[in-house]
Amino acid sequence: MRLFYKRKKHSVLFPGMLNIVLCLTLLAGVLIPVTAYADETDAFHWPAGPQITSGGAILIEAETGAVLYEKNSTDRLYPASTTKLMTALLALENSALGETVTVSHDAVYDIDVDSSRIWVDVGEELSMEESLYALMLPSANDLAYAIAEHVGGSKEGFAGMMNARAKELGCVNTHFMNPHGLDEEEHYTCAADLAKITRPLLKNSSFIKISGSKNHQIPPTNLCKDSRWVLNTHLMIRGSYPYEGIIAGKTGHTDLAGANLVTCARRGNMTLISVIMKAPDDTVLYDETAALLDFGFDNFTTYNITDEQLSVGNDVPPLFNSEDTVQLLNDSIISTDSGTVVLPFSASLSDAKKSATLTQLTSFAEGKNIIGTVSYTYGSRIIGSANIVYTNNGPAFTIEQVPDTPDISDPNATEGNVSGDTEGDTSSDTQNKTEDPEKKDRTPLIIGIVLGCICFVIGIYIIFVELPYRKKRAAYLAKRRGGRR
Repeated sequence: MRLFYKRKKHSVLFPGMLNIVLCLTLLAGVLIPVTAYADETDAFHWPAGPQITSGGAILIEAETGAVLYEKNSTDRLYPASTTKLMTALLALENSALGETVTVSHDAVYDIDVDSSRIWVDVGEELSMEESLYALMLPSANDLAYAIAEHVGGSKEGFAGMMNARAKELGCVNTHFMNPHGLDEEEHYTCAADLAKITRPLLKNSSFIKISGSKNHQIPPTNLCKDSRWVLNTHLMIRGSYPYEGIIAGKTGHTDLAGANLVTCARRGNMTLISVIMKAPDDTVLYDETAALLDFGFDNFTTYNITDEQLSVGNDVPPLFNSEDTVQLLNDSIISTDSGTVVLPFSASLSDAKKSATLTQLTSFAEGKNIIGTVSYTYGSRIIGSANIVYTNNGPAFTIEQVPDTPDISDPNATEGNVSGDTEGDTSSDTQNKTEDPEKKDRTPLIIGIVLGCICFVIGIYIIFVELPYRKKRAAYLAKRRGGRR
């Protein structure tokens, strides 16, 4: 009896071959991004920072805002008296040092009696300058309250000003409820935001003078016949924990917040801001602050880009197209304003990528006009920027119509991420002009190599495995058919 069976068709690429192709395809998908990441990691080496055990930390270069090290830098934490940095900033921005601050009933009695204070009385009068010494050195909560009422009208009004200013500075996880930092559930900030708040303070010479003082004598007032001597609670400033280059800072301690410290140090042309939050004790607080500052000074340097000239002439690739605002100004040379770039010692300024952004202005004042920015990146890190400046030597004028700006073709301008360090939002009439031909060419090359390898493996398989198998199978079938005759 003849047995009937269904003959299984043989495919050219049987399951083993399909597995090989699938594996190679997956490998191609994995290799491309990994290779690109490895290249970037190798090309843009960033020094490894110290081991920090505190709850949150950050180290930035003050001029550029470049982040050199961070740990949990945006985590919400209680700031304690480091809050007074924002109080000092608003006082300096919204009052004169000679103004008189009058202490209210609430400033004396609406704060914890056991908290830090200089024991002023209701109706006592101090100058704003002396009030700031009391705020920053002994961290007086009564004067923090008095300053808030003087500047904001009330504690609540001043808290609104604090939150609005934090938003302007680009703070991402901050909400203030009071001017002194005593613990409240909805009163919080983070290490990154404290660094952002400190940056504008370092541009104020009065703040550096006050905050950087080891001690100070507050003169007699209308209600106190004796002078008050106050000591700085920051041990690096006072000299109890010596560190070279300290210029300013602020302490903060509460049971919920732990030990907190903001420290500013300057050596040569580089100024660093270190923030440590929620340290277990003062020993860890100051040791880790010193470790962060050492890391910054030992591994990084700054470059001044004030003198860089951006030509729109025909002798070099133009930064701006002939139809741009700049060309309409009929001026061949546009310069950059003062700017700084921070890089590891192992890198040079030529390793940074430059990204130019032009703002289409229609009105120009007499003198200096900022018409854009040049931002620098190193890998994915923003490392500095400078303003592009047009100096109008004549009277103010207006350009009636500015055409749309086409893309820039500048081989020296490369792609970079322009974000984070810039305060404010970029308007819709601002155009980014970047180019990175090396990055564009790399991915197609990698894809081509991987696909070529896949084709080569498939070809080898067909020649040395599949074709011999088909020949043997054909011979076997022919022999079997001959045996049945």
